[in-house]
Amino acid sequence: MKKYAKIENEETKACSVGVGTNIDFYKSIGMTEMDVEQAYNGTWYITGYAPKKPESEIAAEEIIELKNKLTASDYAVIKIAEGAATAEEYADLITQRAAWRLRINELEAQLAK
Repeated sequence: MKKYAKIENEETKACSVGVGTNIDFYKSIGMTEMDVEQAYNGTWYITGYAPKKPESEIAAEEIIELKNKLTASDYAVIKIAEGAATAEEYADLITQRAAWRLRINELEAQLAK
C-alpha cells in the first residue's frame, strides 16, 4: 500500500510510516510516498522486505489453539466418565480430540529440534 514513509535501515528496509493526513508535515521530515507493508510484529518495511513470522512462533500458537480446543471439549470426557453420556454419543469428538493430541505432539517434537 502507498503511504508516506522514510527508510530507517537501508539493510533491512525498515521504515517509519506517516499514519495521519498531514502530507506537508511528512514531506518536511523527509518522507516520500512509497509502497510499504507491515510485518507480523507491527513494524513497517518497504514492500517485499517484511520478515515472515518464525515457524517456531506459528507452531507455538497452533499448540495453544489446539490445547484450548481440548479444554473446551473436556465436558464430553467428563460426562462419559460420570456416566451421564456414552463414548458412542461423542465418538466424533473423541476422534477429533485424538487428532488434536497427535498434532500437538508433532508440533512439540518439531519445536524440540
